[in-house]
Amino acid sequence: MTSAKTVLVPLDGSVHATAAIPVARGFGELLHATVALLHVSDDALTPDALVQRMKLSGEDVPGLIVEHRPGAAAAAIIKEAGERHAAMIVMCPQIRTDLRWRALGSVAAAVLRAAPCPVVLVPPARGHKRWALHRLLVPHDGTPTSAATIGPATDLALKAAAELVVLHVAAPGAEMPTEPGTLVSPRYVDQPQHEWPAWAQEFLARLCAIGDARNGTEMHLAVAQGEAGAAIVDFARQSDLIVLGWRGALEPGHARTMQRVIRDTTCPMIVLRVK
Repeated sequence: MTSAKTVLVPLDGSVHATAAIPVARGFGELLHATVALLHVSDDALTPDALVQRMKLSGEDVPGLIVEHRPGAAAAAIIKEAGERHAAMIVMCPQIRTDLRWRALGSVAAAVLRAAPCPVVLVPPARGHKRWALHRLLVPHDGTPTSAATIGPATDLALKAAAELVVLHVAAPGAEMPTEPGTLVSPRYVDQPQHEWPAWAQEFLARLCAIGDARNGTEMHLAVAQGEAGAAIVDFARQSDLIVLGWRGALEPGHARTMQRVIRDTTCPMIVLRVK
């Protein structure tokens, strides 16, 4: 994620999509990468007309590359990211509220499924204020799969000199993950004097070992109770970036926590595909 030199920002011509630009600029500075704005349409546009079509202001353009490509939006975005060896795609997606199991519009969902790099989703409600990375939130359910996000997360935290908070949500009575190697939380969440301190120490140690954590990261463990998506959204109010691992399915019944976070958070989130 850190070896590439381009942060790609698809813009569909709507004002809300430009909310991705401040976050992309922040990542560009952090990764020493060029920020490239991309509009996909089959219309023949002059440079000035392209800037107007993308709803860019005079403050948006300086220092950025502005590109235009023909074709279907998702396919063109994925192709451009691959050809540029993009470090990441930063986009402000259309959020659906009519379907509980589907938070993303069709273009963003297609990009997320097939992107050759991590995808950063910027909520439209975030607006256009400057963005910098000071605190990362890494939700972790105790599974080895979710531990795979800790390497990239600690890498970003070190580059930004940022704090990293690992969030574990304990939901009494909820169905536990069945993945082998999962570290299950203690049965009694309200028993801090005995089980929880030892469990927390083991949890972070295992996370660092399995997830290839980078040495030197300021890392803390937070434990919350309740529904995972709601707890992540709540904790993210004090964070600059959510780091989520994803196994690649968006069909009904899958990625329920991620769908809830996408729909309700005002914090940017980076989605890392985990094999």
